[in-house]
Amino acid sequence: MFCPNCGKELNEGEVCTCTKNPEEISENSPVQDTAEVSEQAKPAQEYYNPSAQQQAYYNPEVNNSNVFTGAFYDPSQAYNNANGSEEKVPARTDYPEGYKIKKKYVAVILAFCLGSLGIHNFYLGNKERALAQVLIATIGSVFTLGLAAIGVSVWATVEAVLLLTENIDRDANGYKIQTFEEAIAKEMKRD
Repeated sequence: MFCPNCGKELNEGEVCTCTKNPEEISENSPVQDTAEVSEQAKPAQEYYNPSAQQQAYYNPEVNNSNVFTGAFYDPSQAYNNANGSEEKVPARTDYPEGYKIKKKYVAVILAFCLGSLGIHNFYLGNKERALAQVLIATIGSVFTLGLAAIGVSVWATVEAVLLLTENIDRDANGYKIQTFEEAIAKEMKRD
């Protein structure tokens, strides 16, 4: 719903502040076409609103123009801030009760040791990627005389390096992968 005077987007039942008295808006007042109003009300450059994104993630009924409207929440989606530079959305740290926090050192060790079987991706919850690595390494190697296994090993090594450099900093659910320093600090805090 848009204000017929200024074109500001309004929530259901909300009255725009551009008029002094809500009764001033009458049935006879000129009303613009909603398509025109929505085009006027759009900002020149839309930006990502993290709080609206989290609200939409927890409440799928929310429909806000600044919210990612795809089927799934993508926490790694980059957004443009006010000065136009692109930033990455930080990983979520609001772990739910009983959530098994993934540790970076475990994922890196699994990637270096068993990476060609995709075990590190199974650990991080990326099941599709892990299955692809397993199938390419096993079945693909039969047809390519082992070259597919070498390719998957290189792929796993690249993912291990990306984990070490924190370019991959979240698991499949969008939660932050705990670094070694954070794990030590958490254990010291618990004692």
